[in-house]
Amino acid sequence: MKYILITGTKDAGKSTTIDAVCKRLNPSVVQRLTADRTFEKVDPTIDFLNGTYIIEIKGKIILVVAGAPTEQNIQITILIKICIELKIKIDFALVSKRTFERIENFDTVNELKNFGECLLEERINRVSEDNFEESEEWKSRIEKICKLVKTTLQL
Repeated sequence: MKYILITGTKDAGKSTTIDAVCKRLNPSVVQRLTADRTFEKVDPTIDFLNGTYIIEIKGKIILVVAGAPTEQNIQITILIKICIELKIKIDFALVSKRTFERIENFDTVNELKNFGECLLEERINRVSEDNFEESEEWKSRIEKICKLVKTTLQL
């Protein structure tokens, strides 16, 4: 599994970045992780904020961790094991994490290394402009991540 890791502080825009990337990728199927550790189909146009999702794009499966594992209080290893138990073959992962994981037993960077290859670790900061979605910083961030996902999955 190849993955992109988006790192930032509490309000840096990790989930907002992942939401914009996922919407631009235009998934045909979106499933959200439920409290009972299964995935349920949801409307593909939902906002990808502070949760774990499986999205499908042209037959490729992407694990999306829009809320940092520490924010969701579930380790990335457990999220991947849930997918394995449910026989979901992950082709790619898009994962957010807090800059500093201060909760014991959370080490997202090293956990991910056990499952795949990091193609990009992007440290982001909050875009300070009022209309941030129109800023060059924002546009280039989203374009860079989308291009890497599409190229890697040959979409």
